[in-house]
Amino acid sequence: MDRSDKRFGLFEVSKPKAGISKVDIVLVHGINGHPFHTWTSEKEKTFWPAQLLPPFVEEAKARVLVYGYDADTVSSTEEIAHSDTPFDRHRPPKYLTLRQGLGQDRIHNHAEHLVATLWANRSRRHATDHPIVFVAHSLGGIVVKRALIHSSGKKGQHTEHLRSIALSTYGILFLGTPHLGYETTKWASWSNDVSSITRKDVSQARLLEALKPNSETLQNIDRQFVELASDFHIFYFHEMKPTKMDDGWRYLVDESSAAPVIQDVERAGIQQDHIHMCTFDNEGTPGFALVTEAIQRYAAEAPPKISKHWVIEFGERRLRLHGGITSPAVQTSDTLATSDLAAIETTNLPKPQPQKQEQKQEHYLVPRDRVRDLAGREAQLEKIAKCFTGSSTQQPRVLVVHALGGQGKSQLVLEYCRRRRKDYQGVFWVNASSRSSALQSYGRVAGELSSQPQAIVDDGEQIIEMVKTLLEKWEESWLLIFDNYDKPDEFGDVRQFLPRGEHGHVIITSRRRDLDRIGDLMELGPLNPDEGVHLLLRGCTRQGIDENLEIATEIIRRLGGLALAIDQAGAYIAHRRIPPHRLQEFLETHVEEDHTKAINAFTTWEISLKQLLRDNPQQKDAIIRLLTLSAYFNPARIEEILFRNYWAALRDRDDLKSRDTWWRQILKSLKQSQQNNVDKAHAPWLRAIGTKTDADKMTSPHHETTDHWDTAQFWDLLTKIHNLSLVQNIEKDAQGASFSFHPLVRDWLQHRGQLIDHQQYLTEGFEILGSTAKFYNRHRTKSSIDERAALVSHIDACMLIDEHLSEPHKQLGNEETSYSAALVLANVCFNYGRYDLSEKLLHRITKNENAHIVYFMRFSQVLIVQGKNEQVLELSSRCQQYRENTLDERHPDRLAFMSNSSMALANSGMYDEAEPLQRKTLRLRQEVLGELHWDTLESMSDLAYSLYRQNKFEDSEALAREALQLCESTLPEDDSRTLHIMYTLAIVLRGQSQLNEAETLQRKVLGKWQHLRGKKHPITLISMHNLALILESTKKDEAEELYRYVVQTSIEVLQKGHPDTLQSIAALADLLRKDGRDEEANAIMQERVDIMQATESIAD
Repeated sequence: MDRSDKRFGLFEVSKPKAGISKVDIVLVHGINGHPFHTWTSEKEKTFWPAQLLPPFVEEAKARVLVYGYDADTVSSTEEIAHSDTPFDRHRPPKYLTLRQGLGQDRIHNHAEHLVATLWANRSRRHATDHPIVFVAHSLGGIVVKRALIHSSGKKGQHTEHLRSIALSTYGILFLGTPHLGYETTKWASWSNDVSSITRKDVSQARLLEALKPNSETLQNIDRQFVELASDFHIFYFHEMKPTKMDDGWRYLVDESSAAPVIQDVERAGIQQDHIHMCTFDNEGTPGFALVTEAIQRYAAEAPPKISKHWVIEFGERRLRLHGGITSPAVQTSDTLATSDLAAIETTNLPKPQPQKQEQKQEHYLVPRDRVRDLAGREAQLEKIAKCFTGSSTQQPRVLVVHALGGQGKSQLVLEYCRRRRKDYQGVFWVNASSRSSALQSYGRVAGELSSQPQAIVDDGEQIIEMVKTLLEKWEESWLLIFDNYDKPDEFGDVRQFLPRGEHGHVIITSRRRDLDRIGDLMELGPLNPDEGVHLLLRGCTRQGIDENLEIATEIIRRLGGLALAIDQAGAYIAHRRIPPHRLQEFLETHVEEDHTKAINAFTTWEISLKQLLRDNPQQKDAIIRLLTLSAYFNPARIEEILFRNYWAALRDRDDLKSRDTWWRQILKSLKQSQQNNVDKAHAPWLRAIGTKTDADKMTSPHHETTDHWDTAQFWDLLTKIHNLSLVQNIEKDAQGASFSFHPLVRDWLQHRGQLIDHQQYLTEGFEILGSTAKFYNRHRTKSSIDERAALVSHIDACMLIDEHLSEPHKQLGNEETSYSAALVLANVCFNYGRYDLSEKLLHRITKNENAHIVYFMRFSQVLIVQGKNEQVLELSSRCQQYRENTLDERHPDRLAFMSNSSMALANSGMYDEAEPLQRKTLRLRQEVLGELHWDTLESMSDLAYSLYRQNKFEDSEALAREALQLCESTLPEDDSRTLHIMYTLAIVLRGQSQLNEAETLQRKVLGKWQHLRGKKHPITLISMHNLALILESTKKDEAEELYRYVVQTSIEVLQKGHPDTLQSIAALADLLRKDGRDEEANAIMQERVDIMQATESIAD
């Protein structure tokens, strides 16, 4: 078959002369391109991927493939139809007609097909782990980016094989790719009639619309690809000659769009126009040496690097499978070196076991250690065991271990877990120092128990229900430990976390003595002298202990028998190698002259810290800063990624890669003196704890000399700190290191005399959290449930300390210099359904009338979702003069405020005022932003909803369907914006009594929201309420069940007086009344009245 007939699919055009291929080089053409013609020179007809490239990649044993897809947006009625030269497809035709079909084959469809086709090709050859180097021209680069986004997110049981494409990709060469979009007017100039033709074929117009500068489609792809870009070696090439057009010579893709300046990314120009920059007659053709050198280098470097990717991936899959057989879909080859495979086997990851249906998986999620050695406590251990013996009950047995801080509660329970591990099918440790830390722990338990841990959502309440449901089904014994449940007033009732059933045991450790209402109470006192001496002098001989028993006993007495302080003193003694006969010197050196006075536990930690600083003088300031900053976070688990992301943010502070994010817009709009940026002067302490200069990079001609975060160095420092018992439970996994603090150590670090400037540390702490929030926003598909839950727990902890220790005017969001950081964290809280925290932060900012308009706009959105419409209108009134004086009526920010104000009017029933304002906003957004911009689609959806509320059903339905159709042409089905419009259409259809279609749509929306946000997220509850409305006339029982769940959960999540809660209460009462249950309905309505009166009195 002639090559010109091969249009679509993947074609192998070259393979190594000897041996099996080790690397795949894949070329992807661009708009109006062809898998063979695009890469074939016009003059000599040289198809360079097969005729010129192979000798340069023979040593790397690379095969070369070309991929074809339907990328035609235009065709010529004369030239192409009758031409014998295939290259005319690459020339601007004189007469154009837009083709049918491409509008339906959207960019993401091409991307999905590329991933599936490439996987199939590689799978048949048992080469799914071979490195990949992509070479993409024009639109092909956008398709490759979207393909890698699609591939990287595949972690499900039946789709994770597709993830191999992203995992195996080492390098990408982008030739003239319009990363920031095409100026479509340049392409349109090919034909005088293109504007009218475009109107005739909407599908093709949408493609060109999607490729316009700043289009929603390109922004979405760019934002998601930024998350992955650091995983690849990237080389941007831009055209250096203009292309001949009907009206002159033009650059089709500007340099700024084809080769944006980004740190650590290669870029170069090719002395060819856009069409010919990807074709080469011979080795002397401009650009050939640059392109082939990069391909050759990437192909040579790739195998060992990609091999390491697979080592990490296999480890993560083991964690997801929890000891099961690794997915057979991924076939390893000899690309994985023997040493790499050995590395997998020697990690601390669970090893795969033979698959047996009857074999039960054992689970043991318990910290490795807290206090180093258990001394005595045999009677207490026996008492715990005795508590859990006896006749069974229908509820789990609960034991509360009470003691003051530092008495060894956690150590005792850890020892019980170690000794009794075989008595339980599962043992699970929950950090109960705060509700957010407990939810984080439950997230790990859910991941351990679930067959698909990656499907677990961010909703903590759903995670609780998942764990409870799974454990309640067990017929084997299980043990849950809730450690440090010291603040029940803030935490709430811990019994909400407890599964039912007779097979469970629960241990709660607490400083609170009044928890006997929860379970049996066991008091834990100080260590007795004998127990304390053994802990203090661990490792000493019996003779050494006996000979120095008196002075050791005195130290125990002075330490008050406090296990944590004794352990700290013992760690210091062991570190300094102080022999038992010199304990008197230790006592005299480190203890006050008043020998009757107890040694404060803080003193023992201060002694150890000073020793650590003496041992590491060059890292002295860095160690103090690291420990003190960490003390402002949730002490249960502090991750290395917090500091790694912060380092990257400081290093790249001047790099505006995130062009489309709000915080970048705000920073650019504020004066430099107002930016909340920690100066790079802070970087040295980070450099001291976790970075090094990469010597290889220093000598490489392809990279700049720079500092790189070094996980090994950070781990070494953590080990030193851990050896002196200043941190606990250090761990290391594929994501980096982590550690924890005992709560008392955390308190000591926060209050080390007058040495601590709380405000300085809080400011930097918020910067650290903000850096990770931005990282997770860019890398959402790669951040796990544990990581996102941990970030929320750190925000909770830092906010609480800020409110307790900072003066009100210095709290986050109350000073102009902290506005941007406050907004970042407010957005995190908003996305997690923590509207109260988001409102608090934004309320602080907007007390300043001169704050940037974006803050007011975001604040109004937070208020709208809470039903606080009057406050939205008041806020709009406050900003009206500012908007009129500083912003043109067509400015996007002013339009956003108009949109929020009109929704508040509509929600308040003021439709006569709302509808004209909504129509005006829609018209201006269509003119300014275009029909496919999300803000425009949002205005269409809002207007459709307002029309529905006025019973203008036909107009409402038509507008909602149009909005959904436009949205689906540019966004994935599970995009939150698509779901919002789908939700609106379902409501409108219900008003038209089109219940079947309404139900189908609403169930789809509800399912997507449950997956994305969780069962108890406010937006999920709204969708559930709407589904119940639709089901009232056809499926009353299900509707009632939904209403009851929504009411109960809304009271818990949104509070009783929230408008959505009151609306669901009224809907439930109305359903009961229609069913003839007037008495229950009246009781529910009376409760609603009481709630409203109570809410009004609180407001007054």
